[in-house]
Amino acid sequence: MSDVKIDKVCCEYCGSYVDAGKNETCPNCGGSLKDAILKEKTRQRLAQIAEEERQDKLAKEAKEEQDTDEVFDLIRTIAGSAAGGAIAGALGRAAGEFLKEDLKGAFKKKK
Repeated sequence: MSDVKIDKVCCEYCGSYVDAGKNETCPNCGGSLKDAILKEKTRQRLAQIAEEERQDKLAKEAKEEQDTDEVFDLIRTIAGSAAGGAIAGALGRAAGEFLKEDLKGAFKKKK
C-alpha cells in the first residue's frame, strides 16, 4: 500500500481534515491519525483495484467481441467460397452440357 499517496485525512476524533503527510497526530485535538491514514490508504487501494478489474473486464469483453467478429468473418468467407464454388460448378456443368450438345451437332455426319 506504499504506492498510494494520502494528502488529507479526516481525524476520527474531532472530524477535522488534516494534512496526512505532515502530521501523525491531529493538530486540533491531538488524536492519532494512524488509523485514519491506514483507512484512507486501504480505501484508495481498493478503489484502484476495482478500477483495474473494470479495465481488465472491458479489455476482455473487447477481445471476445473481436474474436467473435473474426469467427463470423471466417464463416462468411467460407460460406461465400462454398456458394461461389457451387455457382461456378453449376455454371460449369451447364456450359459443359451445352457444349457437349453443340459439339454432338457439329460432328454429326451430314446426310
